[in-house]
Parts: sequence; C-alpha cells; structure tokens
Amino acid sequence: MRTVARKAGSVIAAVTLLSAGFVTLFSLGSGSTFAIHSQCSDGIDNDHNGKTDYPQDDACSSLDDDYEGISTSGNFITISDGHETVAPGGAVVYIVTLKQQRETSRNVNVTVNLPHQANVTSASDGGDVHLDTVTWTNVSIYKDVTRTLTMNVNISPDALPGQYMVARALVEGAEATDTTLVSSDIQPQGNPFSLSVSDGRDFIWPGEQATYTVRIKNESAQTQTTDVHLALPYQSYFLSASDNALRDSYNVTWKDVSLAPGASRTFTATVQTDPTTGDKVLLRAKAYAGSVVALDQTVARIGLPYGSISTSISDNRSTAEIGQVLNYTVKVTNNSDIVATDVPVDASFPIYGEFVGATEGGYWDGTNVRWLVLQIAPHDTRTLVYSVRVRADAPIDSVLTASASSDNSVSRDTTRVVLQSTENGLIENTVLFRKTSDRNEAVPGGKIRYRLFIKNTLDHVISDASIVDRYNAAYLSLDSVDNPLSLVSNTDSQLTFAVPVLQPGESWQIGYTLSVAGNAPNGMDLDNVATLRGSDVSTASLTERVTTNQGGVFSDFPTTGAGTDAFIALMLGAMALGTGAMQRKFLI
Repeated sequence: MRTVARKAGSVIAAVTLLSAGFVTLFSLGSGSTFAIHSQCSDGIDNDHNGKTDYPQDDACSSLDDDYEGISTSGNFITISDGHETVAPGGAVVYIVTLKQQRETSRNVNVTVNLPHQANVTSASDGGDVHLDTVTWTNVSIYKDVTRTLTMNVNISPDALPGQYMVARALVEGAEATDTTLVSSDIQPQGNPFSLSVSDGRDFIWPGEQATYTVRIKNESAQTQTTDVHLALPYQSYFLSASDNALRDSYNVTWKDVSLAPGASRTFTATVQTDPTTGDKVLLRAKAYAGSVVALDQTVARIGLPYGSISTSISDNRSTAEIGQVLNYTVKVTNNSDIVATDVPVDASFPIYGEFVGATEGGYWDGTNVRWLVLQIAPHDTRTLVYSVRVRADAPIDSVLTASASSDNSVSRDTTRVVLQSTENGLIENTVLFRKTSDRNEAVPGGKIRYRLFIKNTLDHVISDASIVDRYNAAYLSLDSVDNPLSLVSNTDSQLTFAVPVLQPGESWQIGYTLSVAGNAPNGMDLDNVATLRGSDVSTASLTERVTTNQGGVFSDFPTTGAGTDAFIALMLGAMALGTGAMQRKFLI
C-alpha cells in the first residue's frame, strides 16, 4: 500500500512539474514576447463570462484576436439626461456619447433601453424606435472623436414619485446607465402650465442665427399669471426678443404673463451662435415658468450642412450562385453647394462573402471596406465599387446583406444565394475599368495575383486604348501573364497591356502575377496604380480610368506571439521534467 501511495504521489508530482512548465510559458513578464497565444486562445476566461476562448466565447472572433471581452474592446459609452430629478409629465433629452481609441474608424451598433416611465418621441441619426428600445446600426466612430446621439423623451404623468428612471446604453464591449429620480416636488401633478421651447433644428453652423420659440399654455380652469424665463446657450450672442422682454446676461424674461383658462402665448428670442464654437458642441436653451421646465438642445456642426451626403449601394442582382463575384456599386452624392472634403465611406462586408477588391483606394480592414478621404464636388456623385465572392459554404437561400454609410446616410442591399441564377450581372454596368488582387497581405518570397477588367460602357467603339500598370520594382517583379501577347512592354517599374477592340457593352480582362522579393521589409506597402489610356477613353473621367490596389508585407509574428523555436524548447524542457519524474517513480 505504501508503494502505491508513492507511485500516486510521484505521478502527481510529475503532472505538477509539467503543468508548472506550461504556467511558466504563459506567465512570463509583460515585457517579454513569449506569450504564445492571444487572449482568445490562452485557456483563460479573461472577461469572466463563463466561456473560454474561441470558438466557444462570443467575444472572440478568431484565434488571432488580440483581446477578449468587455474590458478591452476599446469602445466607451455614456448616457445622461442632465437631471438628478424629474417630475411626472415632464420631458427630458437623453444624450449618448460614443468614443473609441483603437482604429481610424469603426462601425458599431448601439442599443438604448429606456425607462418604463418614458415615451420616446424622436431619436437622432435615424435611430430605430421600438417600444422602450432605440437602436442604431453601423454607427461610425472615428478615433479620438466623440460621437453624440440624442433621444427626446416624455415622462408619463402616472410615473410614481420616489422611483428611479433607469436608462441603459450598450455598445460592443461597453455599457452605461443613467438614473433620474421621479419627484413630485418639482412639478406637482395638476400644474397649471404646459411649456415648450425649440429653435426648430437639430444642427447649426457656428456663426449662424437661431430663433427660439417659447410656448406656454394655461391648462387650469382659472386665470394664471407667471413670469416666463429663457436661459440662452453660453455659446451664443443675444440679438433680439419679442414682447418687450427683459434681458440680463444670458437670461431673457417676460414679466407677469397672464393667461385665461386654456389660453396660450408664444414668445421668441433670436441669437447668433458664437463663430468659434467647436464641432459637435451641444447648445442648450432652457425655458421655465413657475415649476415647469422645458429644454432644447442643438448640436454645432462644422463643414457640410447636416444631411448633405447621401449614399446608395447595389450589386444590381437579386440572386447569386456560390463562387460568383458580386460587384457592389456605392454612390456617394454631395447635395450641398460647397465642396465636400475628407468624406469617409464605410461599406459592410456580407456574411458568406470573400473580399476580392475595391476601387478608388478602398481597402478591407478585416471587417468593413473603407474609403477614408474622398473629395466630392458640389451636387456631384462619386462612384465606388468593391467586389465580393460568394463563399463555398454559403447556405442555399441565405441572404447576403451589404450596407454603405457616410455622414449618417445608410443604404442596404440584399442578394439571395441560389443553386442557379438567371442573372449574369457579374460586372456592374457602370464600371469602365477595374483592378483586383487575390490578397491584401503577402509574405516575402510570395506571390500576388492581379486582374484587370474593362467593360465598354461608352457610346462608341474602343479601338485605341492601353493599360499602364506601375509597381515598385525594388520589391516586386513579374512572374507570369495569362496572355503574354497582350503585354506590350515590361520596364523596370511598369507593365503596358494592349486593349483589343471593344464594341459598346463588350468586356475584356487579363490576369498576371507579381513575385514579392525575399528581402521585402515587414509592414511595407505594396501599392500600385493602373491607368487606362487612349484617345477612345479620354472622355471618361479620371476616376473611371485610374484604379489603385493596396497591399502590404507581413512577415513577423505578432508581438504577443513567441517564436516557434522558443515554444518547442520550453515544451521539450517541460516534457523532460515530466519524463524524469516518471522514471524516478519506477525506481522508488
């Protein structure tokens, strides 16, 4: 019996030593590079949600995720109505702020659960109101820039004093709450007045004028007299007010307003917004009469007027087969009278789709296709195209949904996966010239395959046209061409292809492969530009004749990963410790 006990103890000791080796491997100091896996594959429930790592944990999208769970998502959210207490039958405006500090831009979904004592009257930025919930889909947040969403809410007259109104806002990886106490001391039920204030707008330019309209009504059965006050925004200059109002700094007062039962009065005050007001600053005006309070909020906006940019997206198909390429055309229109600069456009990536390529410098960040800096002339439209191949594992009858958004304008397109599609619109009819590649990242010594595509969308024959494709000859070299006869010349830095005669509606394409040099530095860009030239295509715009393809070199392990040799060495050391312990077990 003693021998058995010794054997059991030795086995436990061996397992302990082996486990210690693994613990040592995964618990090296934060300054070391020997953490072999990211948080999505380290065997630890980092976000304490009861699930461990990919694919069981919903917070992990792949083994390559650098973080897991709510504590490290990089999203930040707040919600507030600006009040500690509110009266039954009153009104508040909930303000949600969104921030993120990891990506240049990111699209998120936002959900707000409002108190049961509240009724939503409106939500900004196209928020979808359903009962006590407001949702926003694909809200773009830019790095180090605060995004604001608002909701106008009326408080039920039956709200019980002494109860808290709790509002909850959620975004991926973060949430926030706001509590407001219902108090009958603020505005007793049966208050004789109803009050409202508004400048009639959601957004305003710095330096622009605004007129606030204050409306008060006597809801009682007796004549009432009260002073009506209006507190102007601090970011404004007073210009004028109606009805001989008195002004003291930022406060406007209409004295001794007398109202018969059921009667109402309207007062106005005009201000000019401070020209130095920053972008997205909130301007608040508050009216009060007796114990009744009303609030108006307007957001200052710099640049284009709100709603100037409109977007649309379509692949011009309703069905598609597995393996086919869908070419989504995104049209972004500037409806204003001024030039739009630095316009970002985000396009979502359909489920069961593989990214193929994008025009106009668009790139895929692993989640969305993005164009960060676009310039659009007044009342002009930019046309962007990105291509997606239907994946082999796409279920029949599943729906591929894509969306495009810019400046709070969102458009969506749906396409159903079928066994056989009668549609042949694989190339969108408005595309004259397009270039795609089979990858966005390549390793030193690897290869990248490119494809050039032309469709004659003009009203005449194309007989004089060629394509000049420039690349970095220091790190790229030609490997092969599908049709070498089409290659007119190959200098040190550019390829020239001859385009055959194309009747209106006809198309032509050619593919070629470039090799990446073995000494290509990690992280360098492998961008190249293809230009369609010739007298027969000179009438087309420059944006239709020039296309850029972006890629990069990736050769190193992530900073959170250990070298394979280090991992094997530590594994062998741990196994050696365990083997020695097992051998000693049999010698006891």
